[in-house]
Amino acid sequence: MKVEEINTPALLVDLDAMEFNLHRMARFFAETPAKLRPHFKNHKSPMLARKQIRAGAIGMTCATLREAEILVHHGVESILIANEVAGDAKARQIAELSRYSSVIVAVDSVSGVNDLARAQRNHGVQMEVVVDLDLGLDRCGVPPGEAAVDLTRSVVEQGLAFRGLMGYDGHLQALPANEQQEQLAREGSKALLSTAERIRSLGIPVTIISTGGTGTYGISGVYPGITEIQAGSYLLMDDLYVDRGSRFQRSLTVLTTVISKRGSHKAVIDCGVKAISAERGLSQVKALDGIRLRALHAEHGLLEVDEKLSPRLEIGQRIELWVRYSDATMNLHTFLHGVRHGQVEETFRIEH
Repeated sequence: MKVEEINTPALLVDLDAMEFNLHRMARFFAETPAKLRPHFKNHKSPMLARKQIRAGAIGMTCATLREAEILVHHGVESILIANEVAGDAKARQIAELSRYSSVIVAVDSVSGVNDLARAQRNHGVQMEVVVDLDLGLDRCGVPPGEAAVDLTRSVVEQGLAFRGLMGYDGHLQALPANEQQEQLAREGSKALLSTAERIRSLGIPVTIISTGGTGTYGISGVYPGITEIQAGSYLLMDDLYVDRGSRFQRSLTVLTTVISKRGSHKAVIDCGVKAISAERGLSQVKALDGIRLRALHAEHGLLEVDEKLSPRLEIGQRIELWVRYSDATMNLHTFLHGVRHGQVEETFRIEH
């Protein structure tokens, strides 16, 4: 199928750029003791997860129980839920999933440990956990050091399988690559490793030390003792990371059609916030200078045209918008069309 045959708005991925990103990251981790456990929340496509695993990833990271269910259903054998779960209902669901795959869950409270332990006893299946450390994001996690050691003791006493530690440095992903970011990322890795040593001194094995993301993988991924990195955005790559100086290539766009004009300096497209996220800023128009996305409504986008820099837009003309924030755009679509040289070579289903 040709791109011109796709109904708009539609989500596209440039396969050449995506494959460049896939192999660039795979080559990095082929040469380090740490391994890659990509974040499924970025693309939510089992087919893309399979590509990442075939390229060397040791499993997948996810953010929600629903994402873990999707991954188990598609045969992924090792899954990290890098997020806390609360309540008996979710703990029971994780127990059921653990019959089919290794599902490791983050904990940062005795209450969460108790929920999982109760599900383990009731369902007769071993539950696996990592203790979540707050490395400065100020979201989930316990402080490094004694608080993490105490929670680990609770995990072991309740009979859960303690696998190790994780700490997501999300506050560093938004920083440009510089000495400050590198220092802070190293400090986070150091906090994880020093906490791990205190736990090991109690005779408790620590096999997983998980951290990092697309913005810090090159720092944390070579820090001695870190075992895995949770990078996700690298594969599809959005404008947010490009603005921060990422060495990966932008690959993700939304294809849209001009449906109305207001003179020669304004136009309307059939793409609004139901097709592309504006949560972290408006998108740029791909390959057309002098055209700016001025606003997004529910189903419409408003374009401003500089006639001195841009050729006239015509009704029916198709244009592409670079995706500014991929995480919040992927879940607006059911399909991702893989394009090469104007042809759709693959179509990836996005699971919800």
